[in-house]
Amino acid sequence: MSKKIFILIVFALFFVRSNAQQDPQYSMYMFNPLAINPAYAGTKDALSLTLLTRNQWIGINDGPPVTNSISIQGPLRKKKIGLGLELMNDRLGPKSVGGALVSYSYNIPLLTGKLSFGLRTGFYNYTIDWSKVTYKDNTDPFVMNSPLVEKKSVFSGDFGMYYYTKSFYWGLSATHMNRDRYSNFATDPQFQAIHLFSPIGFGIHVSDNLVINPSLLIKMVKGSPVGVDANCNFLIDSKLWLGISVRKGYGISALAMWNITNKLQLGFSYDHGMNRIGVLGKGSFEAMIKYNFNVSKTTTVTPRYL
Repeated sequence: MSKKIFILIVFALFFVRSNAQQDPQYSMYMFNPLAINPAYAGTKDALSLTLLTRNQWIGINDGPPVTNSISIQGPLRKKKIGLGLELMNDRLGPKSVGGALVSYSYNIPLLTGKLSFGLRTGFYNYTIDWSKVTYKDNTDPFVMNSPLVEKKSVFSGDFGMYYYTKSFYWGLSATHMNRDRYSNFATDPQFQAIHLFSPIGFGIHVSDNLVINPSLLIKMVKGSPVGVDANCNFLIDSKLWLGISVRKGYGISALAMWNITNKLQLGFSYDHGMNRIGVLGKGSFEAMIKYNFNVSKTTTVTPRYL
């Protein structure tokens, strides 16, 4: 594929992300729920450190989406309050976004489980280098009146709810509820869009050697069709998770997560797109490392998470 086609694809993708979906996409969301819901902070009896990298459409050489993040979260001693910290960077074409976010959660007993409410706040630093974009007509006033590089720091406020038992979870979260402005490109302001995420999943204990964990993630943002990820994971011998996902309108994903020890996990996923951009961009992959520092003597692994 020629470089010009790559540039056109990335340019189109950037405007889709600018005006509709802006938050990064994750295939292993069920193993890193804090990325989409602040209410998850502190819902496990461990202080958890997670490192993640995602490279999307590895067949595109010029500016494909790349996301890197590091997060740490855990409960306070009384276990009703959870705290989390996330540092992330998301790059797509001419745009680079760095974020530093703090999450706070409070959980209460409800029925056979617990209901957690979460708030997240922090700042995103946006850098948009328009010089990296190739235009058909550089004399167009739309182009000439725009700065070569835009930089802006914006505030973000998120909210989430999360209900969980030993074998079931459901969540609902909203990001960028304040809708801060991050760009004045060509005097056309660009605002953060509110994203809604709702994951649901449950564990089926088949035997001591097998747990089946189906899950569903619904994603909504103004300007984009409703997104749906349907997933089914299998936990084998309490050591190895194997799973497959189907993403509406895009393609399929395969994932694996290995419980190396009770504290250390290593995961990998690969996406295969079946729509036009998926075929042109080829595959996408995610890699994750998670380490749990036990803050209690509990080492039980539930069917919900690792």
